[in-house]
Amino acid sequence: MKWYDAVISGAGPAGCSAALSLSRKGYRVLLFDKARFPREKICGDGVTAASTELLEEMGVLELLRQRPGSLNAFTGATFVSPGGAVVQGRILQNGALQGGSYVIARTDLDECLVTRVKEHASITFLDNTEVTGLVMEGDRARGVRTSAGEFSGGVVIAADGAYSPIAKQLDLWNRDKRQQGFAMRAWFSGVEGLGDSIELCYDKAMLPGYGWIFPAGERRANVGVFLLPRFTDQRSTKRLFESFVKENAFAASRLKRAVMEPGTLKSWPLPFGSFAGRRGRGNVLLAGDAGSFIDPITGEGIYYALKTGRYAAEAVAHALERNDESAALSRYEQLWRGEFSTRIYFPGYAFQHFMNNEWFVETFMRYTARKQHRADLLADVVAHNRKRRDLFKLLNPFY
Repeated sequence: MKWYDAVISGAGPAGCSAALSLSRKGYRVLLFDKARFPREKICGDGVTAASTELLEEMGVLELLRQRPGSLNAFTGATFVSPGGAVVQGRILQNGALQGGSYVIARTDLDECLVTRVKEHASITFLDNTEVTGLVMEGDRARGVRTSAGEFSGGVVIAADGAYSPIAKQLDLWNRDKRQQGFAMRAWFSGVEGLGDSIELCYDKAMLPGYGWIFPAGERRANVGVFLLPRFTDQRSTKRLFESFVKENAFAASRLKRAVMEPGTLKSWPLPFGSFAGRRGRGNVLLAGDAGSFIDPITGEGIYYALKTGRYAAEAVAHALERNDESAALSRYEQLWRGEFSTRIYFPGYAFQHFMNNEWFVETFMRYTARKQHRADLLADVVAHNRKRRDLFKLLNPFY
């Protein structure tokens, strides 16, 4: 049986990022996905400048540029308070990032990621092959069990989504309802008044979540809701989506003549990065949604998937260089916690409580709307162009 340095389950942003990073370091990689590509993937499809910089380095943005209509740029973010106050922020005004921000359909994004993967001889890619679990040898994973048989590798990276069978087998699955969100989206045609800004509406029925309208071409938009079950009854997701589309004043004005595209209304879970558990065990690492790396404030996951895929690759290389597969997990925990844990995830989880208060949200939005530099700061934080701690500047009455 052929042996690989790393076996990766899931060929989305996290899995492809890990595979490409390892390949560039000279390692042999086996990458699986249960779907046949190209395939549809449910997502809000917003890709911030932090993500596009990573995609540029991977050569993926170059492929997307060659696809007409794939890149729908946005240069601003519009926030709407429960009472109708509008904050219009501009992105990339004061930050260090150089990349653009886009709405990119995940079908296109993931297909371009896989296209780059296929160009590397050191990566074996098997789609339409489902990973069902780990093959264990004591406390170590010898490889994975799939619909096509068993495959062996030094380190296993699970990048197979929120319902990861590998995370469940290791009892690392995020079951904490306080650390989970939920989203529902649909594509609409004939949307009026779209510009070059993504739009986030903080409707009082959904706080601390929000509804969104992301422009994706001529009068077309990705429309959805982001909900937190610990504050909002998850069973009412569809009702809240319909209420947002029809009854929220801002959204209704955009969508009054729009048509929902058939078969596009779908929902998915969002496991938050503030989940306290470790993201692996032994020689197995969890990346992307499988590792519960979603932003607790925005529900955004693409950047964290790309980044944790890269961190997983760095950890694998660190371990293999030392001929000690168990060293991968400690290195991985050090990398992701050092950047995300105390700077983004836990402050974001705490901020949810403030955003659950309608008075706070209304006051915060109206204060931010009064000066353009405040609105720009808020937009830049959402777009990963400013540090999360910069949000606290907006609590200063003299800023």
